[in-house]
Amino acid sequence: MNNKNFNLEEKDIYKLFNHIKLEESEFNDMNGEVDEMQKERIKKNLNKKIKNKNNLKMFKRGSVAAAAALIGIMAIGTVSPALAQNIPVLSSITQTLNDRLGLGGNYVEYSQIINKSITDKGITLTINEVLADDSKLVIGYTVKSDKELKEFHGIGLSRFLKVNGKQNGGHGSSYGENIDAYTYVGNEEFHTNLPKTSDKFNIDLNVDEIMDTKGSWKFAFSVSKEELTKNSKIFKPVNKIDFPDSTVTIDKVVLSPIDTSIFLSGKDKYKKEPNGGSMFDYDYWIAFDDAGVELIPKSLGGGSHDTKTGIFQIEMQYAKSKNIPKYLTIVPCKITPSGGGSVSVDKDGKETYTAIKGKKPVEVSQVMDGVYPKELPQGSMGKIIINDVKNEKDKTIVKFTAVGKAPYFQATELHIKDNKGEFVTPKSYNLHRNGQKPNEFTLELPLLDSSKKYTIYTNDLSNIEFREDLKFKIELNQ
Repeated sequence: MNNKNFNLEEKDIYKLFNHIKLEESEFNDMNGEVDEMQKERIKKNLNKKIKNKNNLKMFKRGSVAAAAALIGIMAIGTVSPALAQNIPVLSSITQTLNDRLGLGGNYVEYSQIINKSITDKGITLTINEVLADDSKLVIGYTVKSDKELKEFHGIGLSRFLKVNGKQNGGHGSSYGENIDAYTYVGNEEFHTNLPKTSDKFNIDLNVDEIMDTKGSWKFAFSVSKEELTKNSKIFKPVNKIDFPDSTVTIDKVVLSPIDTSIFLSGKDKYKKEPNGGSMFDYDYWIAFDDAGVELIPKSLGGGSHDTKTGIFQIEMQYAKSKNIPKYLTIVPCKITPSGGGSVSVDKDGKETYTAIKGKKPVEVSQVMDGVYPKELPQGSMGKIIINDVKNEKDKTIVKFTAVGKAPYFQATELHIKDNKGEFVTPKSYNLHRNGQKPNEFTLELPLLDSSKKYTIYTNDLSNIEFREDLKFKIELNQ
């Protein structure tokens, strides 16, 4: 990630003011940062941008200085990279990272700004923003270090987390990027049952280790789930599915401003131990909306499993749906990993490695020689057609079409190798899907060296059981 990705223009700052809580009287009391004429002009522009002044949600304490800084910034028009780096939350870390992953969702509108920092042992941890609903807590954070952040992949905040004084079990996902050698921005989603008796709950985050450095970074703040919850659509369909190894009930489907989630419960028929983290065999669900467009998966198959009773609860999480579909079509799949194993982490941070019996699919490749289109078959699933590869300034762009049973899933299995057989890391995590033609994709890579030979790869997806015979619909009737 480049610092310029976190720059703000005036239109972005107007949007931010819609999502910060501040008493209007405090806004009027600002002084010393800009002259009165500038303040009046900006306040007038803000009032035009805000549809309902009575619904203005702004921060009451601790944000006046930041708001005053924003006033000064707006007089300039654009935030400098240095200033944006100092206040990374202003561009919404959570929103930026989800956008870069191609997941979208309206995170910025429902985020609550925390912006608290603690420094210890030369490392500054900032909790920038949070948001929550009934089942998940999302935290955006920044790590700054006096030393270079080499091979740093995030903190794993959930193991330090307490909700209303209790450490909750759950699962989650974490991702982030370095914006320079000393600064990392991260996002963590923690999925658990959050308190139902109140819209607000208290968070204690007592981090005692970052990058193998022992220290003390203790935070306490409250979170409200009211806004995100009340703007979510909840459906309770009647679906009971009989799988070869289990029975499953769809408990509810939640279409929220940030994602689409299917909550299910079930019982395995043989009370077996989970295989590599899988609670039942067909736990990878490829979902399509009522227009046949594949939903982008975020986190599939995470939850809890009681091996004594065989009972499990699982959440299938996808990117936000563009519209509210009349139904979802689900094709259950069983994916056999190509090898390796899974790592589970207990509440004390202890890791347990479990080996997985794998099945390696057959690679399919074509030399990138400038002659297109090229086809790469993907077994019974379909094929990928490479339409064009071209260089633009500092990047190489691969345009391709996925044809087959699950185009987005197929598209994620496209890779580039260099002349040494090493995979080329994409310039962006975001596999861009054409909004008008959802089977067409763009992959961005660092600028490839024209003097070297590259190969474009996929595989025959033979480790995927795509069970169309188990396909079912989830009706979304309110």
